[in-house]
Amino acid sequence: MKEPVLLLYLLCSMTLIRAQSIWEVGAFVGMAAYSGDVNPTLTSRFKDFTPSVGLNTRTNLSDHLGVRVGFTYLKLKGDDEHYENRESRDFNFNTTLVELSILGEWEPFGANRYFTDAEGNVRMDKLISPYLFAGVGLMGGGLNTDFSNYPGKNEQIIAGIKKDRAYGNSLLGVSLPVGLGVKLDLSKNFTLAAEGSIRGSFTDYLDGISFSANPDAKDIYMNIGIVIYRRFGTPSSE
Repeated sequence: MKEPVLLLYLLCSMTLIRAQSIWEVGAFVGMAAYSGDVNPTLTSRFKDFTPSVGLNTRTNLSDHLGVRVGFTYLKLKGDDEHYENRESRDFNFNTTLVELSILGEWEPFGANRYFTDAEGNVRMDKLISPYLFAGVGLMGGGLNTDFSNYPGKNEQIIAGIKKDRAYGNSLLGVSLPVGLGVKLDLSKNFTLAAEGSIRGSFTDYLDGISFSANPDAKDIYMNIGIVIYRRFGTPSSE
């Protein structure tokens, strides 16, 4: 685990110290959901979506490419009672998760945001502009998984519950965020963005459940919401 932590730290450090004429700070508010051993589908019931918040800082590498560092806090939850063929097992969980991520961002129409007029002054056109992003994150959190309602006598499941309880109540792992969004320039200084992402992981313990269910499949989680960015600095004229 030391190698990905060190890599993420170095990437974040290089991003934050890189001098740029424009950089942005954003606040994220949204909802998160999960897919794993309790919820077997890519979409959760609406009642299982939970609040998520975050802070981002981003800068441009070119007219189309940007890089951002983000910190996200969220909770995940699930209950077997809400999913078909899971009621007889009756597991439930809630997980508190934080994520530090570094993401590359591609905005195909970003070059249209600024232009230089006949007098050599840099001007801004307000855009409605889509973008894609992907990167890597370091996530950690606390697990609260309840196996106590299991009514069965399946020895394999009982043995799996013992292994899962032995895993403990804390989580540390790597996430792989991939997502898309759209930006709306409200003014020279403020931008509103709506985005959604899927966070792949290398762990089967986002829900604290693995050997008592399906240890061969890794858990994922989704995050959707809006970001309000405050822009600082001015672009340089060509």
